[in-house]
Amino acid sequence: MYRSKHDPKTPVTGSTFGIHGTTQLLGAGAIKKKDTATFGKPLNSQVADPAEFLRGGQKVQRVPARVDVTKFSFDSVVDKKSAVPRRTEKPVMGLKTSKNFITANAVEAILQVPTVKYTAEPDYLKKADYAQVPAYLGQVKEEIRRENEMIDAYVKEQMGLNTEEKEDLSELLADDERSRLISALKRKWDAVNAKYQKMTHNVNLDTVGKVKRKESMEKELKQLEADIGKLEKPQPIYIKNDY
Repeated sequence: MYRSKHDPKTPVTGSTFGIHGTTQLLGAGAIKKKDTATFGKPLNSQVADPAEFLRGGQKVQRVPARVDVTKFSFDSVVDKKSAVPRRTEKPVMGLKTSKNFITANAVEAILQVPTVKYTAEPDYLKKADYAQVPAYLGQVKEEIRRENEMIDAYVKEQMGLNTEEKEDLSELLADDERSRLISALKRKWDAVNAKYQKMTHNVNLDTVGKVKRKESMEKELKQLEADIGKLEKPQPIYIKNDY
């Protein structure tokens, strides 16, 4: 027959059954608690004694020092300043120096490095040629005018003379003059090309002036290239005489 290991006569602990009314079961609503049955000691068993309070450093484990601090002195480590003179002490009187201050000052002035003075920026508004046209621009304009006249004369000669007139009223162009003319045409081509390159990045030509300017420069460059090509051909070139 099975028998439980628990005592069947032990009252029920912590039960709320049968606690209502005047008649209650044995052990109903009562909690049986033994001393140290759960956690901690019995009630009021851990009250501290006011005379036995914890003092500073009571539980700290002190490490013994390697050096005896009581025998250590800072006098051997730190240099002390001289003491303040007492009221009874008097300074030494009658001291004189052998330094010649005049010579010392002269030597110091001679050996001293001169200081660099601040130089202000030049005022370009006070220049002699301010707001005036540079002289080299006049020379450049004169060269361009002569080159244009030479080119116009050459073009008229090529377009207005026939074979018979060339034999009668024209003369052969010399090689050195031809070289100078080719060089002049190339310089003019470089000048026009420099102006043309400054506006080639403009993809959107939104004005009529820009379009005409670009077309005129392209036309002028083509004409200069054609003239240079004609002059560089190994054939005789005749110049028309107006007189």
